[in-house]
Amino acid sequence: MAESKNDILAYALENFTKFGSKRFSMDELAKNLGISKKTLYKHFSSKEELVKESLTHYFGKIKGNIDDYMLINPNEEQPLTTIIYIYKQGLITFQEINPSFLHGLNKYYPTAYKIYSQLKNDIVWDVVCPLLKKAQGLGQVRKNVKVELVCSLFLARMEETVYSKADLFLEYSIHELLDHIIINNLRGILTLEYLKKSPLQ
Repeated sequence: MAESKNDILAYALENFTKFGSKRFSMDELAKNLGISKKTLYKHFSSKEELVKESLTHYFGKIKGNIDDYMLINPNEEQPLTTIIYIYKQGLITFQEINPSFLHGLNKYYPTAYKIYSQLKNDIVWDVVCPLLKKAQGLGQVRKNVKVELVCSLFLARMEETVYSKADLFLEYSIHELLDHIIINNLRGILTLEYLKKSPLQ
């Protein structure tokens, strides 16, 4: 029996991401956890609140992992290394999530979807974009590259790319996807001098 709020959030999200937030009901959740619906509603006033809180909990952990990594690995002279790390975490996350979960969020739980969208935007525009500008200042990214445009065109659209083909994660490893979706695109905006020293791995 799992009655703590964090246990409920973790289990709920595991099933929402696997089966979709609409398909997995509060009845099933209570039954699988071995608790009454009354206990469930003691913590969450509605299913939408549960979906929102489980998302906040899940993505908060991901953002926390990124913040911890940046604290331990400042990579002051190699900001592109941090960008690659961030997108590797993103790919791992998208591999765990059934695409129908995010589509269902957008359709049935728009408030919860806004939480996801906001986190994604925060990472791209508050973390990745400044790192890319830093790399440009260090002479690693070409001066004529419009960093915001690069972020808009491909760094902010990884979700669309990975979900464009149903079995992408079955056909290719995380490393192969990272290389083809992110690293190859980054190589295209680097200075020749930096590429000779560090081709990016």
